[in-house]
Amino acid sequence: MTATATAPLLRCFVALWPDTAARDAIARMVARAHERHPAARPMRAENLHLTLAFIGSLPQTAVRALQPQVDGLPVTPFIWTLDRVGMFRGAQVLWLGGGPCAALEELAAAVRALLDRQGVGYDRKPFVPHVTLLRKLPRTAALDAGALVAAVRWPVKEVRLVVTKAAPDGPRYRDAAAWLDSPGR
Repeated sequence: MTATATAPLLRCFVALWPDTAARDAIARMVARAHERHPAARPMRAENLHLTLAFIGSLPQTAVRALQPQVDGLPVTPFIWTLDRVGMFRGAQVLWLGGGPCAALEELAAAVRALLDRQGVGYDRKPFVPHVTLLRKLPRTAALDAGALVAAVRWPVKEVRLVVTKAAPDGPRYRDAAAWLDSPGR
């Protein structure tokens, strides 16, 4: 799938969305983390997700073709337990993650194999399962994991292609199927 010069490009990634209970629990951790690091930028509750593969820019026609394939990827339901925080100091990110999870690793590999079969490029960095809590974390910030973490159970049932929509107050992440069906986008 290659871009044409005139086609609008959409920034995309493949992700898991938390259910309401997991999202609310993670959002509470975001709030606590932001209290400790008020200079950092907190993730909005509606944007909380786990990226399985970051794609980058695709023409809308490619998104339309890829969306049903990604969303239709079979997923054997499982629970991902998030119970630790960490930092990507270089990227200035505070994240929430969990211990090794074979089902999650297999799902990420299946997503990447699907993208390979479809000829869709993606960031090939090793998969590090995490949910971003804060961005622009001061590089000197101390990690106070015990004050932030209460185990979160995230039921994983489906994969989604996601479109990033720019907004004045930061990006908004939308399910590609809903975005494609929305007349006003």
